Amino acid sequence: MIIKKELKNATFEYDEDSKVFTLLDNTGSSQFISLNKVYAFAFMRFVVRMAQRNWLRSKKTIDKTAENMLESEHVDHPDQMKLL
Repeated sequence: MIIKKELKNATFEYDEDSKVFTLLDNTGSSQFISLNKVYAFAFMRFVVRMAQRNWLRSKKTIDKTAENMLESEHVDHPDQMKLL
């Protein structure tokens, strides 16, 4: 069974029988890349890491000091500010 995803500039295919992941160029040229299951898995790990890195980069840095953690404007209940 071949799983296929077509986009504007590229097509992705995965052949479950031969366990080959293929990237095809849709711009008219016959360029393609075929990856076996080991390299396809490594490529997917790379893509996920880059996506996480870019997503986490846009997040605000958090101060970990106790004073900064206690100064919060969004406290639901005043008792939540007490430390035992």
